Amino acid sequence: MAERAELPRPDDRGTSSTLVGLTAEQHRILAYASAIGPEFDFALLGAAMGVPEEPLAEQIERLVHLGLLQERPGGERFAFVEEEIRARTYRSLTESRLRVLHRKIAEVLEKMYPDPPPVILEELGRHFFLGKVLEKSYQYNRQAAEAAQAAGEPEIATHHFERVLLDLSTLPGDLRRERAEVAEALGDLYFSTGKFTAADRSYGEALERLGTDEPRIRAYLLLARAEVARESLDEASAERGALAAREIFEKVRDRLGVAQTYRLVGRLDFQRGNYREALDQSMRALEELGPVRDLRFLGRLSIDIGNSFALLGPEVRPVAIEWYERAIQRLRETEDWVELARAYHNLGVALGETRPQDGLDYLDKARDAGERAHEPRSVGRALLSGVELRLALGQLEEAERDNEQAGRLLERLGDDLGIEIVALNRGQIAERQAQWDDAATAYTQAIDACRKFHLPADEAEVEFYLARLRYKTRDLEGARQAFRTAAQLGLPEVRPRLADAFDELGTQLGESTESQAPPPRERPTRSEEVADGRGL
Repeated sequence: MAERAELPRPDDRGTSSTLVGLTAEQHRILAYASAIGPEFDFALLGAAMGVPEEPLAEQIERLVHLGLLQERPGGERFAFVEEEIRARTYRSLTESRLRVLHRKIAEVLEKMYPDPPPVILEELGRHFFLGKVLEKSYQYNRQAAEAAQAAGEPEIATHHFERVLLDLSTLPGDLRRERAEVAEALGDLYFSTGKFTAADRSYGEALERLGTDEPRIRAYLLLARAEVARESLDEASAERGALAAREIFEKVRDRLGVAQTYRLVGRLDFQRGNYREALDQSMRALEELGPVRDLRFLGRLSIDIGNSFALLGPEVRPVAIEWYERAIQRLRETEDWVELARAYHNLGVALGETRPQDGLDYLDKARDAGERAHEPRSVGRALLSGVELRLALGQLEEAERDNEQAGRLLERLGDDLGIEIVALNRGQIAERQAQWDDAATAYTQAIDACRKFHLPADEAEVEFYLARLRYKTRDLEGARQAFRTAAQLGLPEVRPRLADAFDELGTQLGESTESQAPPPRERPTRSEEVADGRGL
């Protein structure tokens, strides 16, 4: 064994001085360990290095005494005392050395785990990728991605699919079909986590790789891009994409695909505030489905049907609730947590109009499902929808807390429409607190956002709140102006739940409550998630 140099103890001079006096063998141990990760198994380290147990144990013991490593309970696992020690060691290695280390670690792991569990699949994918063993990297990263997808871990799945796509760009042969499949899978993952620009880019790449082959897959990719366009408030592109997809689906006689295009067009109608047309499109989707029993699609479509009934007036609200309950039953069976969060959310909103506490209970379930799906937007939207219910229960502090928490979450996600609801809620909270100027400022900000994103139904609702506020503060001219705008935007029709209060305010102001025909305007787009200012 090499003679050990004088070893400095860790001190306040930092990590560099700690590593200066180590022997070549100790540096080698730390190099392998740093490549394995912040923690490592003794058996894996020894096998990868190809050294006997006893001398390795002796050297590790010395590194523990030096304060560089620490032993975990049981003596089979060790960890770096500081991440900076591991990172500095790893950064000191050349690219060729790292490639060799990762390859050897991967080969040992592969022998140790002939039937690897998901956590080992992830490690095999990482080490073969960094070891530049392309075929093995592709194999294990794809398995790790699919396992993470099945376990509801979209961020982990995304990370591994991104590696797969890089491997496919280097592997020999005609792999256009495989690249299209992976790009589509990445698009779905980006979409599920609210990364719409990345989703659109991945779907576009998949279409490019696919070319004119596989018309059914091409149609589904067109439909996926149309969904992204809808979420991004590009209504024209969404409708074009849906119709282009429908044309292909009809040619290949894909009933489920045709039904999905009708569902998407119905969601666009819903976004415009055309609730009866949206219901008609949803029912057409149900009809087109025929004998096909796709529980996931039926669950999602049931939510859409419930949404339309929920906004057609209080007399059909029980019908809406029945559809939401059907959706929940179907989506539970498929473990579609994202859509289950949407179903619980909208059921909570519908119940909350007459039973606020029951509504909050279902919104809690929506948050739980969103967290299980690792879908922060669902969590933020459930918090937002609970604000109005908490205000109805007199829970002012809790309403303000939830609204600000949702605001921070949705700002990180870049969710402009969610942020518009945050501004609306701030106005309602400030109004309850008799902070008139703050309420007026918040309502004005919400109105600006509604106009920016062409959300006439939301704009009508906020104009009504502003008119009510100005009436309270005796700004009668300002109240009448805001009231007339709300009437012109058709508030009683687009927000039936506010119709009685709107009529009462009109009587107080001496104004007609009949909807006025709005001036010609570009057909508006709006996100389903802000339907009725609260629903999904």
